Amino acid sequence: MAEERTFAFEILTLQKLFLQEQVRFVVAPGQEGVFEVLPSHAPFVFALKPGVLWLRQPNGKDKHIAVGAGFLVVQKERISVLTRSAELPSEVDVARAQKAKERAERRLAVRTPDIDVPRAQAALQRALARLRVAEYAGTEK
Repeated sequence: MAEERTFAFEILTLQKLFLQEQVRFVVAPGQEGVFEVLPSHAPFVFALKPGVLWLRQPNGKDKHIAVGAGFLVVQKERISVLTRSAELPSEVDVARAQKAKERAERRLAVRTPDIDVPRAQAALQRALARLRVAEYAGTEK
């Protein structure tokens, strides 16, 4: 059986180099929809929205990461994600994410003139991404 090709992948947040490893593919939440990047993808820059980033490691295991808005940059042999935040399932505070979700939903339901609707929508997307990723906490090591 031929070995599957991989490429270098990294996630850079405002605070640090969050992740750096070889992967087989990446599925990411783009502003225009979910997209997949495989080895030898043409160079490109994708805008990311808050959501779940899924990658497959060389050993066949999957990893799910909650990411904030940002960019995914495809270069010849490397993919870089530049984002404000990234969290592994084990790092998600589920209670806090649930409260953030409920708070954003209340703000969007009321929509008083003082509510910043795009900000509330972004907060809801971030909270939902964290909750979805938290579901994987027991399945990934």
